[in-house]
Amino acid sequence: MALVQACLHALPNTANVACFDSAFHHSLPDAVKYYAISRDVAGRKGLRKYGFHGLSYSYMTHTVAAFLGQPAAATSLIALHLGSGASACAIRDGESADTSMGLTPVSGLPGATRSGDIDPSLIFHYTSEASKIAASGPIHISRAEDILNRRSGWKALTGTADFAQIAADDAPAAHRLAFDMFVDRVVGYLGSYFVKLEGRLDALVFAGGIGEKSARLRRAVVDRCRCLGFGVDAVQNDRGLLPDERVVDISARTARFRTLVCQTDEEVSFRPHPHPPGRREEEGGGACERADTGFHHLIVGNGTRVLD
Repeated sequence: MALVQACLHALPNTANVACFDSAFHHSLPDAVKYYAISRDVAGRKGLRKYGFHGLSYSYMTHTVAAFLGQPAAATSLIALHLGSGASACAIRDGESADTSMGLTPVSGLPGATRSGDIDPSLIFHYTSEASKIAASGPIHISRAEDILNRRSGWKALTGTADFAQIAADDAPAAHRLAFDMFVDRVVGYLGSYFVKLEGRLDALVFAGGIGEKSARLRRAVVDRCRCLGFGVDAVQNDRGLLPDERVVDISARTARFRTLVCQTDEEVSFRPHPHPPGRREEEGGGACERADTGFHHLIVGNGTRVLD
């Protein structure tokens, strides 16, 4: 909000447009997005699963649907955005049905410096200073948040945040463990989402810096999921995406389901979209629109109050 306020002050007659990374997940069912904690407390504090990488998943959904020659609203995917921040998403008929990140990006898959899912009590055994402030400023960061967001992940396991080193064939034992852990967690979400989609999907999609570039990771994940009907062609998988390609099919000819690699582009999701029938809220000249991609455009003009 400080950035929005600064822009309004410097450019009072210019609209500010915010595209929320979590809004693609507005379709999450209640049983998925709520936690088993007091509903009164959760409601007051907004404690629920929001999910992230929504701009990427929106782009993947529309790009893969076009590749398959079908409407996005009829497209179901298990999508993997794998990078230094990593997440998974079950997409049913163009909408998010579940995603691995929750209230914050730290939940779900491990990343370069994020722990991913852990036993919530672990942090109190890890440090006796979990609630102490690690960094002050506009937002206070507790020691627990600092550890789980910035001092964990495969960098804590290996000393490097470079996944190419971790995935190298001649990597040391610590790197091999980090690689195997990452594959294990990805496979766990993939299997869970396969069941949630009742086995009705058009493709498994790899995206993100690691998902797009690491043929070894793709092969390791898909090999673990052969029992579900996935398989990769070794030549196509090693070839991967060419610079001018947005989507490439790396599926084995005998596979029941397609496996694709998509070069995601979150910035493309910032472009204006036609306003479809649906919710539109206005106050003071501003508007919050739900576009057909599933994310909100928050248009803020001079004197406009931000809408939730």
